[in-house]
Amino acid sequence: MHVLIVDADERFRENLAKQLARRGMTVQATGDPGEARRMACRERTGVVLVGLSSSHQTLLSFLRNIRQDCPKSEVILINHSGDVPLSIEAMKHGALDEVGAPVDLEELLRKLDAVAAQRADDAGDGV
Repeated sequence: MHVLIVDADERFRENLAKQLARRGMTVQATGDPGEARRMACRERTGVVLVGLSSSHQTLLSFLRNIRQDCPKSEVILINHSGDVPLSIEAMKHGALDEVGAPVDLEELLRKLDAVAAQRADDAGDGV
């Protein structure tokens, strides 16, 4: 599965990218939401992991754009701040799920596996 990590913290995103790549995922990472939007559609990204450290409006705008431009890409939030209201709002705008930070890698892998399984089921149904 192709995963795109969008997070302002370069060290965090690069470490997470390495961890996912070691587990066989194709991973790209950026801290720029505009670049992420272009990358997500161009690379046929399965999951976009988005850090919740950005502002409320920036995050919601990014979610709307990703869901509109790349409807087959799922979004999983990485909640750095524990901001529950923002997380709920993001889910209302199309985010599939969330993980807390620091990221429990096993939990994240289960969520990514669930997305991959759903995609396989959809492909089998001719969707």
